[in-house]
Amino acid sequence: MRLVIAGGGTGGHLFPALAIARALKSEDPGAEVLFVGTKNGIEARIIPTTEFPIRFITARGMMKTGIINSILSAVEIPVGVLQSIFLLREFKPGCVLGVGGYASGPTVFAGRIMGIPTAIQEQNSVMGTTNQALTKIVDRIFISWQDTEPVTPSNRTILTGNPVRQEVLLSSREFPKQQDEFRLLIFGGSRGARSINQSIIDNVSSIAEFADRLRILHQTGRDAVEEVKSAYEEAGIQAEVKEFINDMGSAYHWADLIVCRSGAASLAEITALGKPAIVIPYPYAIGDHQARNAAVLEAIGAVRVVKDSNLMNGTLLKEIGKLIDNGELLAQMAENAKQAGRPYAAREIARELLNLERSPR
Repeated sequence: MRLVIAGGGTGGHLFPALAIARALKSEDPGAEVLFVGTKNGIEARIIPTTEFPIRFITARGMMKTGIINSILSAVEIPVGVLQSIFLLREFKPGCVLGVGGYASGPTVFAGRIMGIPTAIQEQNSVMGTTNQALTKIVDRIFISWQDTEPVTPSNRTILTGNPVRQEVLLSSREFPKQQDEFRLLIFGGSRGARSINQSIIDNVSSIAEFADRLRILHQTGRDAVEEVKSAYEEAGIQAEVKEFINDMGSAYHWADLIVCRSGAASLAEITALGKPAIVIPYPYAIGDHQARNAAVLEAIGAVRVVKDSNLMNGTLLKEIGKLIDNGELLAQMAENAKQAGRPYAAREIARELLNLERSPR
């Protein structure tokens, strides 16, 4: 099979796409996968370091405001469609999959024009703008949440869960533990989260009573490493503070409790591994999808939710303190998370794409 995967822009779109690409190669070792993205997205940096090729098109988001952006979108979207048509003619894929992000729309639309089977994969409980626009023209819609909005259930819609990278699922490292040691992983996405970092800086002394047994791994992003590190040192807490954690699989397996945003990729990884978490929805997410993602898992007791607006009053640290000494609740949260996890989502999507390519049109 030859598959084009279009989209990216952020890790939330790209990493599930990579999981699908690798699952397809496992199902069909002769498969060829081509990524299509933009030069400004994360895919331009990440894909060249993988085993997959990438091509770039011109694309711009439809949500951009202002007259200049509206004019540029009106010009660039047709250009992107034409570029995609030429690209698809050259590669001759059996299927085109859009994963959200700027490049997804023109490429999937071009595939539809050319009569190539098309599909989209939505990571969040609230569908992104590009995917919303494509729902009426694609052959398959892969969703990650039962109540994804605004999707009308049909025989084209398949609930798969959000794909998780194998390197996250299958970390082989062992982490021997000292008695009573409690391990806390904190991160706010690939670039960190300023409000989470500031909450730690301002309030970390409130969990200093656990310093003798608490071990923390904290991904801050570029600008807060030294300040966060100093805050932990002043509180007497042993912490490893990093700009970026390269091996997230090992970090997840190491942790007893996770603190993070409620992006779809993070929640998919947490549930696939059965890890308890405190999540802080990003308040400016489009359609407030992070809050909705979090609410689904909070309702089944898999996560605790802290509002971003409550970070500065110490609520996050209070929640951490409550959970450190409540092993029974942590175990129940972990079990609830595992029940919600779908670790084989990538494989399911890969198999559906193979079936889609073979099905009569």
